[in-house]
Amino acid sequence: MTHGADTFAPRTSLLQTYLMTSLTSVSKQTWYAAWTRGALAAAALATIGACAQAPVTTTGAPSAASSAAPSPDPRIGLKGGLWDAGEAIWNMRLVSASRPPEQFVGGVNSDLAFIGNYAIQGSFRGYQVWDISNPAKPTIRTSFYCPASQSDVSVYKNLLFVSGEDLSARLDCGAQGVSDAVSKDRLRGIRIFDISDITKPRNVGNVQTCRGSHTHTVLVDPKDTANVYVYISGSGPVRSGDELSGCVAAGQDPNTALFRIEVIKVPVAHPEQAAIVSSPRIFTGLTRPPEHGETPTDAVARQRRVDSARAAGGFIAKIQGEEQVAGPGFVRRQLDSLVKARGGTGAPTAADSATLRANFQKIVDAMAGPGANAPQPGPT
Repeated sequence: MTHGADTFAPRTSLLQTYLMTSLTSVSKQTWYAAWTRGALAAAALATIGACAQAPVTTTGAPSAASSAAPSPDPRIGLKGGLWDAGEAIWNMRLVSASRPPEQFVGGVNSDLAFIGNYAIQGSFRGYQVWDISNPAKPTIRTSFYCPASQSDVSVYKNLLFVSGEDLSARLDCGAQGVSDAVSKDRLRGIRIFDISDITKPRNVGNVQTCRGSHTHTVLVDPKDTANVYVYISGSGPVRSGDELSGCVAAGQDPNTALFRIEVIKVPVAHPEQAAIVSSPRIFTGLTRPPEHGETPTDAVARQRRVDSARAAGGFIAKIQGEEQVAGPGFVRRQLDSLVKARGGTGAPTAADSATLRANFQKIVDAMAGPGANAPQPGPT
């Protein structure tokens, strides 16, 4: 059983990510850029990155590890690109680089898990199973398209666990997303797959949680071999109690879904019976550390994007004190929901757009939960 830990703590919330899904220009300091670099580094280490062959700068002899960082830093000035980005490697050797299946092109990779000769690559679009028995030429065995952030993966015996916390992730893995504020179709939590036949994974269970699963860790109790335990942590807004009973967003409420993790007990022989058995409040009382915020250059660039979008009639909301431009995908889903709510059909009307604009900040605030634009009391 192998699971790669997620060590990057994004300053930008999941709601910002969801709201800004279709932005065409993203600051280099945002979580997306930093996290993507981490994902690509992990993929290179596992020899199954999302990029095709590209020029590689190696520092030092591959056969002799060096404890001294290379100078000058070879990462400075690297060329950008989708398939031909420049790379710099230190104390590693790139064995191979493979493009993902077509449905995963343009997506973001998240985490890696390993079992036997297989590497399982989590992605915001699902997961891929690679045969790495020949590291110089990995081959895709299967891919499971299931859009959701962030699809961190872990394996225990014949069971594959996949995290999900995206507000638009569906139980049926459909690409259409979820536009309703409360929906029985939404999945936020853990998906469980039986990979006894790794080429034909079967979804055998799902466990819903109030904030979803941003990442997770699988643990085994040596005194309890009949079960495996999944510890999950969610970073998204608390879902409505109308969608999942017991979900409380208010941080001052003793039953709040904030400041805690979830422990899921999974019977190995009957994973469909998986359920939450504990919700320890390990973050209660912690305070959020100081933040340096955006650099002056990034702040100016973001304000230009906001001003440009406002002039073009874009939809803008304030999240954690900063104005953000909503991507067209998010706006489209909200408009479609308005059409459905009034019993209409076809394309949204100008009146629908006006209604959405008048209520846009309220909608975003409701999704984020109470106090989203107020100082946050803790790290979660």
